[in-house]
Amino acid sequence: MDQDIRKTDITNKVYGKMDQGSMSLYLNKDKIGKITFTNQGNLYEMGEGFEFDSDKIYRHDSNPPAQNQQLVDDCEFGWC
Repeated sequence: MDQDIRKTDITNKVYGKMDQGSMSLYLNKDKIGKITFTNQGNLYEMGEGFEFDSDKIYRHDSNPPAQNQQLVDDCEFGWC
């Protein structure tokens, strides 16, 4: 069964640290990507589970499979 992937905007939670012509991107203390600055433009390299799109950074979250929802709470009445 495939899991649905949800994109969560984490742009405001990401910070960068300069490192010799590039910037490493971090979420909390985890490195999630890197921006390399070139004359032809910026090169975005994102780690697995992260995406740069339209000037925003997203984390891919997998939604757990839907649980079978019980239609009746109690079966003590004998009709479930």
